Amino acid sequence: MTKLYIFEGVPGSGKTTSAKWLASRLGESAKLFLEGDQQHPADYESVACLTEEQLNEVEQECPTVRGMTIRKGERYYISYASLYEKDINTFERLKAYDVYELPVEDYLEVALDKWKEFVQQAKSGPHEYILECCYLQNPFTFLLAKHNCSKEMIFNFLKKITNVIMDLDPVIVYFEQDNVAENLENIRQERPVEWFDFITWYYTGQKYGKERGLSGVSGVLHFLEERKELEKEFLRGVPVRSLIINNTNANWDNIHDRLDFELGLVEK
Repeated sequence: MTKLYIFEGVPGSGKTTSAKWLASRLGESAKLFLEGDQQHPADYESVACLTEEQLNEVEQECPTVRGMTIRKGERYYISYASLYEKDINTFERLKAYDVYELPVEDYLEVALDKWKEFVQQAKSGPHEYILECCYLQNPFTFLLAKHNCSKEMIFNFLKKITNVIMDLDPVIVYFEQDNVAENLENIRQERPVEWFDFITWYYTGQKYGKERGLSGVSGVLHFLEERKELEKEFLRGVPVRSLIINNTNANWDNIHDRLDFELGLVEK
């Protein structure tokens, strides 16, 4: 029985729309976690990860910080988003230790442990989980855009995640469009300018973009096109059930009818 559904695709491809649709379709048995959810069970959102030495250092300036920690092995985790309006100094100090600021090797270990923790939780409960972005998008943006890691390293890490989640009989729904540029322009019209400024910096202003001399809209498109092809290549090469759906026409009634059949929610 499928206990995990994951929606993936480049920005604006319809992940959130369809994740919400599926949650409504499954009803009370479903638990939905969208991108950016601070309670996300398989990902870290605005969570700092510190060693004992780092915690001691931060504690000297922010005396209350130790009381906020959750210890897992040799690492201390602190959810810091709520501190933005209450204690901006502590917020900024912890932000520097965000999980997504870890060195690559530490991130690989921390992220995989989070997936293992989630799978154990999901296996023991009655719910079906619907997630977006965390399986492909987040590792790709961190490992490729931020650190320009090799395809082999990224695929190897994703295979480890795949092995961990197989106990949940997962289904990956991947949305793609024929024209990424047109899709990006449409989503830019809908979202704040700050959103595009951020992804432009993230995709072109870090190691991947700098080593290729990328900038602006063309740089963002370069990254998204490569990411899309790599993600599809990965999905075709691993033994996980995946549905790669072209939704260029955004005919959501037809797409969701197809998902109804493909996911076994109605009889064919």
